[in-house]
Amino acid sequence: MLGLGLGEAVPYVVYGLAGPAIIATAMYRSAVGLLFIVPLIPLYVILDKVLKSELPLANNTIDFVVLAMLLGMFLQKHDDDVPALAPSPLKGPLVIFVGYSFVSLIIGSTNFDGFSGEINMLRYANWKNYMIMPLLYVITYYTLRERAWQKRLFSFLFVSFLVADLRFKQSFEWVKHTHYQGEKSRIGGLAFLGPNEMGAFHAIYTLFVLGLFLVDKNLKRRVAYALLLIGGTYCVVYSYSRGAYVAVILTSFFIAFVKERKLLIVLVAFLIFWKTIVPLSVVERIEETIVEDGARSDVVTVGGVQLETAKRTEIWDEAMGYFYENPITGKGYNTYAYLTGWDTHNVYIKFMAEQGIIGFCLYVWLYAIAFRSGWKLYKNAHEELIKALGFGFVCAVVASIVSNFFGDRWTYFQLGGIYWVLWALVDQYNARIEAEAVASDTSAGASPIEYAANNRIAS
Repeated sequence: MLGLGLGEAVPYVVYGLAGPAIIATAMYRSAVGLLFIVPLIPLYVILDKVLKSELPLANNTIDFVVLAMLLGMFLQKHDDDVPALAPSPLKGPLVIFVGYSFVSLIIGSTNFDGFSGEINMLRYANWKNYMIMPLLYVITYYTLRERAWQKRLFSFLFVSFLVADLRFKQSFEWVKHTHYQGEKSRIGGLAFLGPNEMGAFHAIYTLFVLGLFLVDKNLKRRVAYALLLIGGTYCVVYSYSRGAYVAVILTSFFIAFVKERKLLIVLVAFLIFWKTIVPLSVVERIEETIVEDGARSDVVTVGGVQLETAKRTEIWDEAMGYFYENPITGKGYNTYAYLTGWDTHNVYIKFMAEQGIIGFCLYVWLYAIAFRSGWKLYKNAHEELIKALGFGFVCAVVASIVSNFFGDRWTYFQLGGIYWVLWALVDQYNARIEAEAVASDTSAGASPIEYAANNRIAS
């Protein structure tokens, strides 16, 4: 790892630390579990080696940490000097979203007699892994409350992202990339997920960091942001993911319109002269030109699921056919891949085919709530760093919306885990600001009911 020859030892170190981390999480602070798991997400290849090892109970490491965090959340007492929080504003939507996804899972199991017991067990395991992300939101919202622990988490994430960027750079240097050579040119960094997913990951979180950089003027933190922007941009560029490129461009236009109008000039100039700016191999990727040997493959495999890269419209047509057969509820959660052997290569179409119009609307609803939460914090926070958190999260939401048009960037833990943690912190600070406003307003003579009415009108 990083040229130090530690690559083989690191998974064993992580496994060795997991036990003490689980005990500390359950007995001392649930936040310990977050500090253990979340920084490993950008380095998921390490965590994947632990999960796939033959060490005792290693394959349940994430589950045990999450269970320990839940146990700690209910058993541990909060510090008296930390203000109590109102219930999460996402409580209702989460119950609906999680509940319907489970119903959809049952629908998929009951509708297809051809699904073997093994397939249904895999589907249930995939659903369980998917639900870890909303659980992370709940755990983060209620347990990661002290600023000191939040700073520790972001410090660990900073180091983790830097290591992931350096690891990608070292791996990529072994590949000849003067010209684009199809899959030979592409490096993944998220275990069984491929370079498109890796590109989306770095696009989403690099744009989050860009949002922080544009709002937070603290010099030391801006240096840290700049390092992450350089590393993340390098990873996005050489992921050769066209979906990641589109996410970066469209989100940058969004930023330009709502925050930095001067950025429009840079973007327009880039779109005009991009062929002279980006590396030749990237130009060839975008133009679908492979100079050296081998024809472009139309099929890649991600996590055991085949992804069509050239004939997506045929897959979309087939998926929409499943939607028209069951427009209300769809075929059932996580059924399309087992029915066809393919992925839809578009999460919006995937939700429609598998969970119908109900699941699709719930998914879009979550994006609307997330965007509103980030924007609300950006506009209402008085502290610059907290405003930056809100705007950065808005950028991540927009980037995620765009990225999911090109593949599944939503249901995989290594792509969405950090997103849900950030969302929880955004909602947590919104709740604190609202509580402070209520306290201030009531002390000035207004009743809580009058304040709530005025606040609804203002928002």
